[in-house]
Amino acid sequence: MHRTTNHTPRSLRALVLDGHDHALGHVQRALEARAFSVLTATDGTRGVELLLEVLLDLDVLVVDLDLPHRDARSFADLIRRAGGERDLAIVVLAHDATAELRAELLAAGVDALVARSSGPDAAAEAAMQAVAARAGSGDDSAEGPPIEPEEAPSVAARWELSFGRWSLLAA
Repeated sequence: MHRTTNHTPRSLRALVLDGHDHALGHVQRALEARAFSVLTATDGTRGVELLLEVLLDLDVLVVDLDLPHRDARSFADLIRRAGGERDLAIVVLAHDATAELRAELLAAGVDALVARSSGPDAAAEAAMQAVAARAGSGDDSAEGPPIEPEEAPSVAARWELSFGRWSLLAA
């Protein structure tokens, strides 16, 4: 007698934290269009509560750089340093995605920085890429430096053409 096993992949799970209701809804819909199950909050206090409730079930956290009551930096610190969580991908949304900010967030364990001007689809694509990178790496110490146009022009060009101005921090 042969047993069959259902290998239906589970949906990816995201927590989106954004102080702007309008932007939050757009990012949520863009993620749901890519088969993510999405939880949301509009401030850091509720965001921490949700994070603590569902941390082990999440694949990605998408967080506003300047979220009310707790910013993206403190979420990255809470997750990476205080919590020691390495599997959860972190994507940060910012109005001004500078090279200095990108370097700072990479050092804090953030996977991607997305300029708000790139739109919700760019945030959703960054989330997909960050989840895939985390799932494929298995060891954070093996991660390389941020992708820079000089180092990987074909990758940078592809992202520029596809998603506007967003930056993948780690491959």
